Amino acid sequence: MGASVGIGGLIVGTSMLVVLALAVNAIDLRLESSLETIESANEPIPTFSIDNADIALGAITALQIDNPGENYTSGTLSAVGGGGSGFSGTFTVDANGAIVSWSITNHGDYTSDPTIIIDGPQPNGVNGSLSVTARTTVINANLTNTGSVIVPIDEVWLFLDGSNARNLATLAPIVDSNNLYPSDTVGIEWRGFGNEVFETLAISTNGYNSARTLQ
Repeated sequence: MGASVGIGGLIVGTSMLVVLALAVNAIDLRLESSLETIESANEPIPTFSIDNADIALGAITALQIDNPGENYTSGTLSAVGGGGSGFSGTFTVDANGAIVSWSITNHGDYTSDPTIIIDGPQPNGVNGSLSVTARTTVINANLTNTGSVIVPIDEVWLFLDGSNARNLATLAPIVDSNNLYPSDTVGIEWRGFGNEVFETLAISTNGYNSARTLQ
């Protein structure tokens, strides 16, 4: 009888120890979770400003050399007509002064193809001509890290009209590193939409969201 009571007491005592251990473990987990919540709450949320958000529905994105001409010196290009404005570019020549390449420095915005002009003075250049081969939608924007948090560019997402998600890292921003530090500003040029029309540009990163109307 005494042995049975002793064994029963041992079982009850062991059970109480197990219950106590489980209770202590549960308290530890709750404490750890609470500390993580407090730590997370103390971390500042990143903030950004969309300094400008511009859309060009007829931006010039490609040219062709119709006639390379001769006796030119490398120079600049402009455009007239086309129901718009803003285009500028450059061209380079070979040893004979023939135009061999071009580069667009500002796409502009046009409702039809403008005439491309070889800017002067080019007193000896003759017969050179270039023309527009593509006009598409291009979006230009500048974003500034206005907060105190260092934000990796691959954690920043941009949206057009609530869709068309694109990671900032894929838009080839010109930055000194893979991070955007406080006060850093980055410019983007977003295209590849044909001639689609959009109304808003939005940014989202680590709990922060903001949007701006495209102009």
